[in-house]
Amino acid sequence: MSRIALLGEGPLPGPGAVDTSFAQLRLAQLHAGLAGEHDVAVVDVRTARVAEALADLRPDAVVTAGTYGPTRAAVAAAGDLPLCLDLPGDPFADAQMVAAFGDADAVAEDARAVFVPALLRGDAFTTIGGPSRHALLGQLGLLGRTARTPPSEEWAHVTPVAWSFPGLAEASRRAAGAPVRVALVGGFNTWFDGETLLAGLLRAMDRGAVEVEVIGGPIPGHHVETWARFAAGARASAHARRFRFHDRLPPAALADALARCSVGVVLDRAGYEPELGSRTRLLLYLHQGLRVVATARCELARDLAAGGWLHEVPCANPVALADALLGPAVPPADRGPLRARYGIAATTAGLRGWAARPLRRAIHGDADLVASLVRTRDELRASLAEVHASPTWRVLDRLRRLAAR
Repeated sequence: MSRIALLGEGPLPGPGAVDTSFAQLRLAQLHAGLAGEHDVAVVDVRTARVAEALADLRPDAVVTAGTYGPTRAAVAAAGDLPLCLDLPGDPFADAQMVAAFGDADAVAEDARAVFVPALLRGDAFTTIGGPSRHALLGQLGLLGRTARTPPSEEWAHVTPVAWSFPGLAEASRRAAGAPVRVALVGGFNTWFDGETLLAGLLRAMDRGAVEVEVIGGPIPGHHVETWARFAAGARASAHARRFRFHDRLPPAALADALARCSVGVVLDRAGYEPELGSRTRLLLYLHQGLRVVATARCELARDLAAGGWLHEVPCANPVALADALLGPAVPPADRGPLRARYGIAATTAGLRGWAARPLRRAIHGDADLVASLVRTRDELRASLAEVHASPTWRVLDRLRRLAAR
C-alpha cells in the first residue's frame, strides 16, 4: 500500500453538494479508484499551502486530478517525489480553441509555460482516452523523454471518465409522452456549439412540442459570449416560455429536473479539443436514463454511437439536430456494458498499478527545456508565495481553519 497525496480542485463532492464540476468529478473518480488499495489524502490546491501539506503528509507519491491548477501546484511543490500528472484532454488543443476567441499569443504562452515543464517533470501520466494518449506520447518523444526508456515501460495510462456521479442514483424511469423535453446540463465552455444548438432547438420548437431544461451556464475563463448569445436568443425568441433556466443544482434537484426530460444534447465545435478530449455529460445523460443526441467528435461519443447508446448528428447542422429531437424516441441500448466499461475499477486500473510502485524517472531531454523547468518551478513558488501573503488569502485561510474546528 502506498501513501498518495491527491492534488485537485476540491473538496470531494458529497451528498448535497451543489458544485459537481468536471474538476470535482475527476477528483472523486481518481480518489475512489486509489482509495480502495492505497492510503489517499486529498489536497485542495485552491486553499492549501501545497508544499507544506506535502511536507506534513510525507507521501510516497503525488497524483493530480484535473488540469491547470493541480499541474501548476504539483510541479512547484512535488520536489523529488514520484509524480503522476493527470491530463484529461490535450492542453495544447484546449489552447487552440480558447485562442480562437481571445489573445492567441497569451494563451499559447500560458500553455507552454505550464505544460512543457510538466511534461518534463512527470514520472507518469493519466489521459482521458486513446487519442489524447497518442498526442501525449508524441509530446514526450519530442522532448526526448521516451527514447531512453524500455518499450515495456508505460508512460501514459488511459483513464476515461467514469460511470459515477456522487449523489445521483442511476435512473431508468423517464417521463412518457409529449412534449419532448431536452436536458442541457453543464457549462457552456469554449468548444460547446451554442449557436447550432439554439438554431436546432428553435427549429424543432417550430415543428413540434419541445421544451428545454437548461442547467448550468457560463464558465469563467471560457468564451462566455457563447452562453450570452444562447440565453439572449432563447429569451427573445417566440418560444421563450419553453426554456427553463437553472443555476447549478444539488444532486436531488438535478435528478428531479432530469426526470422531467427524455433526451440530452451535446454539440461540439470543429477543432482538435473535441478529438482529444471527452464529454462527461454524455455518461451523465445515460446514467439518468435519457436518450442522447450528440456530435461524435470525441472517442467516448464514437464508442457510444457504435454501441447504440448515442444518436449521432453532424457538426454545425441545426436541421439534423431538429430532426433527431423530433424523430422516434428509440430507447438507448442496455446500459449494463457501460457500467463495467466505465466503472471506477476499469477506468483507474493503470493508475492504481503505477501507484503500487511509484518510481521516479530520469529527466532525459533538451538542456534548455530542463533549465526552463527549473525557472518555471521557481516562478510558480514565488507566485504561490505572493498568493499566500495576500490579505484575501489570509482571511480565507483563517476562515477555513475556523470552519475546520
